[in-house]
Amino acid sequence: MDTSRHAESDTRPERPRATSWETYRASLQPQWKSLIDSSPSEREVQEFLELHPCLLPGATDNIGPGGHHGPSFSAVIRQPPLKGLGPTRVPDFMWVRRDTGAIRPICIEIESPRKTWFNKGSRTPTSELTQAIDQLTEWKVWFSSPENQLIFAKTYAPSYSHRPVEPQFVLVYGRDSEFRRATSTHDNSDYMRQKRDYMPRSREHYFTYDQLAPEQEAGDYATLTFHVDKWSLHSLPPTFSTGYHVMEMSKVIGDPSAVVSRMDLMSAERRAYIIERWEYWRGVALSEHDHFIPVGRE
Repeated sequence: MDTSRHAESDTRPERPRATSWETYRASLQPQWKSLIDSSPSEREVQEFLELHPCLLPGATDNIGPGGHHGPSFSAVIRQPPLKGLGPTRVPDFMWVRRDTGAIRPICIEIESPRKTWFNKGSRTPTSELTQAIDQLTEWKVWFSSPENQLIFAKTYAPSYSHRPVEPQFVLVYGRDSEFRRATSTHDNSDYMRQKRDYMPRSREHYFTYDQLAPEQEAGDYATLTFHVDKWSLHSLPPTFSTGYHVMEMSKVIGDPSAVVSRMDLMSAERRAYIIERWEYWRGVALSEHDHFIPVGRE
């Protein structure tokens, strides 16, 4: 088929299908609970969430005003560079959601599940929590610069770069057990939970690790890395589907085969199919096509 003139989704009933959301979720949820119950390091949590971005806040319209056109490249970005902040001050993850009114980046800071919110006995925030909140302040200051906003838009949402940038900021920190009567070390766990809930400032959203759950809408979302002037694909979920929606990502990721070859919960036939259809939609994206028929996921 000449993709410069006409392109359409593959609707053949016999095509290899993606892993169902129910199968993926049934596998993911116990793995996630086992991980956070094991008192993991921040690095271990980071690596797990890189493989399973559907757990991250902001994958759907649940943070701030939304971004109803979905995230840039249908992906979360791991440790995205923000010019001038340095390698240790960047977000751990970032969604760049978009809509008709604005670019809406969601910058996420994750800290260890082992850390506590408040000092025992004094009801004051721990120094570790204070440092984590200061990280969000650093990002707020960075985004307050019109020059930084312009650079950001051209890098992370090039098709929307004429729109204003309106960021949101997320902190994932600690466990719910600190605020349960049966497990809390505080003398008034209900009061401490209430104090925690009043802490977020403007455009800030705080979560414990127990509040993170898989979002089905994010079952197609990849994890990308940006290296100064080029993109690389880090991971794809087993529920990943192809179709017209991968065109934006395929423009910057030429060959997904190295990542596809190590995907779990996926047959060899499905892996080969993803690579084949990726190449097809990349051809459509890079051509001067004038018509395509988006009839759903492949």
